[in-house]
Amino acid sequence: MKKDYTIRDLRFEDGPDLINAYFSYYKELESGNAELGLVLFKKKPGYESEVSWFAETYKGVLRGDRIAKVAEVGGKAVGLCEISKSRPGSETDHIGALGIAIMDGYRDMGIGTALISAALADGRARFEAVKLTVFTTNKRAITVYKKMGFVELCTIPKAIKRGSRYFDEFLMYLDFGKIKRLR
Repeated sequence: MKKDYTIRDLRFEDGPDLINAYFSYYKELESGNAELGLVLFKKKPGYESEVSWFAETYKGVLRGDRIAKVAEVGGKAVGLCEISKSRPGSETDHIGALGIAIMDGYRDMGIGTALISAALADGRARFEAVKLTVFTTNKRAITVYKKMGFVELCTIPKAIKRGSRYFDEFLMYLDFGKIKRLR
C-alpha cells in the first residue's frame, strides 16, 4: 500500500518528530537490523542532547550553512535529508555533505529519492559538489545515489564497527558541474 507523503523544508516544529525518529533507529538496531545503514553513537544519547542537535541543525538552515528537507506523512516528519557545510567558512565549504534517514515503515515508497532530489535541487545553488558515505551493503541506497548522479570514489574498509562486526563504506561524490540536470 502506497502512502501519501509531502517533501518540504525543515520547520522548527519538526524537532520532536525527528528526535523520536532518531531514537527509533536505536530500537530498530536493537531488534536485530544490524545492517541498518546509519552510523549511530555506541550509546544512545539523551533527549537533551538531541534537542541541542536539532537546534544546531535548524540554526544552520537559518544561517545558510545547511539545507534540510523533511518527508511528512499524516502530519508527522518521518524522514530527513540534509546537505551541510562540514566546516563553514573554510576552504572546503564549496562541498556539501549529504545525510539521510527515513523511519522504518516509510522506506521503499520513493521518499528517499524525493528527499534527495529536493535537497540536491536546492544544493546546486549553494555547493559545487556533494559527498556522502554509504554502507557497501546498502544496495538500495547505492542504486538511488547512482541514479542521482553520484559516483563511487573509493571504499573505506572497516569504516563502521557495530559490536564485533565491521562494515565497509563507499565514499560517493556528485559534481554539479558534470551533470546537466537532476532527476
